[in-house]
Amino acid sequence: MFLAATAAIVGAIIGAVITWRLGKRSRDLASQVSSTQDHIAKLEDEYSRWEFVRHLAPRPYLTGEPPETQQIVLESEDEFRVSSVDYLTGSGKPVARQELQLQGKRVALRIDDQFVRSVLRIESNPWDGSGVIQFRFRTQLGDLEKDIVFTTSVLPEIKLGPHGRMTEFRRLVDPRSLPASMSSALVN
Repeated sequence: MFLAATAAIVGAIIGAVITWRLGKRSRDLASQVSSTQDHIAKLEDEYSRWEFVRHLAPRPYLTGEPPETQQIVLESEDEFRVSSVDYLTGSGKPVARQELQLQGKRVALRIDDQFVRSVLRIESNPWDGSGVIQFRFRTQLGDLEKDIVFTTSVLPEIKLGPHGRMTEFRRLVDPRSLPASMSSALVN
């Protein structure tokens, strides 16, 4: 009887060791799955934060008609901050940077003709002086920073003023919308 009890105990121990050894791979796999699930949960959380910011990110549009000052306005449902704007060529080459300290739900940036001319000197159509300019705004919404790129076309225009004096200026045009002056020119 003692021999049978000893054999049962030894058999149970050997069975437990074999079960533990065979289950080691499953436990390692379960540990990997658990860490992968944690990583996926972190990525989903980060994605949802960026998706939230994407929906609340400031939306840019142009205002004003030359020869008066044109502005790029950024609007959002929540308050945001703009720390700088980079003036880029149409191909994305940085030309100038303007440091800003603007904050609010609606922010307007007066377009500086000096920077526009700097970009056009580097990359423009040699025949008519037109070109494409990208404005890259560095914005902060809450604790997240986001670059907002706004692309415009630049059309040089000359107006004849009083006493036959000519005035040259650059009209920025949002390619997403066609101004009334251009649409009427296309109709005629």
